[in-house]
Amino acid sequence: MPTYTFTGRNEQTGALVTGTREVASHAVLGQDLLGEGVLLTSFEAKKERNHASVMSFFVSRVPVLERVLFARYFALMLRAGLDLKSSLATLQKQTKNGALSHAITQVYQGVERGQSLADSMRPYPYAFPDMFVGFIGVGETTGKLQETLEVLAAQLQKEFELKRAVRGGMLYPIVILAALFAVGVAMMVFVVPKLVEIFEGFDVELPLMTRVLIGTSKFLSEYWYVVLVLVLICASVAWWLMRIPKVKKAVMGALLLFPIVGPIIKDVNVARFARNLSSLLSSGVAFAEALSILGNNTPHPIYAQVFHEAEGYVKQGKSLSEFFGKQEKLFPPLVVNIMGVGEQTGELSAVLQEVASFYEGEVDQTMKNLTSIMEPVLMIAIGLAVGALAISVISPIYGLVNVI
Repeated sequence: MPTYTFTGRNEQTGALVTGTREVASHAVLGQDLLGEGVLLTSFEAKKERNHASVMSFFVSRVPVLERVLFARYFALMLRAGLDLKSSLATLQKQTKNGALSHAITQVYQGVERGQSLADSMRPYPYAFPDMFVGFIGVGETTGKLQETLEVLAAQLQKEFELKRAVRGGMLYPIVILAALFAVGVAMMVFVVPKLVEIFEGFDVELPLMTRVLIGTSKFLSEYWYVVLVLVLICASVAWWLMRIPKVKKAVMGALLLFPIVGPIIKDVNVARFARNLSSLLSSGVAFAEALSILGNNTPHPIYAQVFHEAEGYVKQGKSLSEFFGKQEKLFPPLVVNIMGVGEQTGELSAVLQEVASFYEGEVDQTMKNLTSIMEPVLMIAIGLAVGALAISVISPIYGLVNVI
């Protein structure tokens, strides 16, 4: 809530009254002061830096695992009989993540001021995204906050396992390629220049591959700072461009067309959609509201747009499976047909949970298979790179032997 500095007059004594107060609006400020016998004469909104925005600038978001532990411990303490404020105070002390600890402190202060738990969490999206707040709001409204937190913890745990499977599959090739790049740069900077000194002592024409290798080595040795600056500029430009919604949407849409990457992205998003929607519906969130929450919390912009469009479609009284049936490139027919059965039988939440488990298993197995396939491919790539380097170095040595 905004903070106002104000000046007023006591209606009985006429004395000047000044102060600072945090209220929802200047109208509420005037009403509160009038109830205290003070007539508001002037006010000014205090311009303060928003702690949430400052923190989110340095920390994009709290890790999923931290939110899993928060929800799980919160539910445990409520089940043990602790009240809301005592639970928050305990969680703040035991949380090691600085961003989450800061957010919990602010939430505790909001609850002390009389705000609901969901409203206190809403200003800190880097720690508590809209989906998290949506669960909390439903739990408070229905009086089942403990049960809702348990559902939320289970849903976040599945999301964490899904991300871990994807990252685990990508880690091996990234490490190998990074090591190969580092060794290549080291060879260019430290090894090749020593060979150049030998080659320059003889009047012999070097092969094209060797000349390219030597030219690259000289450029990296003499202008390494230029290369570093260019890399940083390219990385900064790419980061800036990806923050533009249209550019990000175009890039993410193009990735869906790639042979290997595209199916993985689709499976991940279908699994996340099914799991999140199932958890929201089982917690009592309205259908249209659940789709709105999904649209606001889905990282992939194309899927987020589809969920927002589906919200309007559902509000017209039409079925979700009918709408997804028109999105064949994003949702497989299997998912659409199963959802249709779930809508007809009234068991959509349970059906979506089964869909989520299936696609989570598919993603896990795909990433394991990808790692197995990448091993020989990387070995071949490394062998070719080493062979090219060896030919570039050895072929001029044979030429020098003939000269001698």
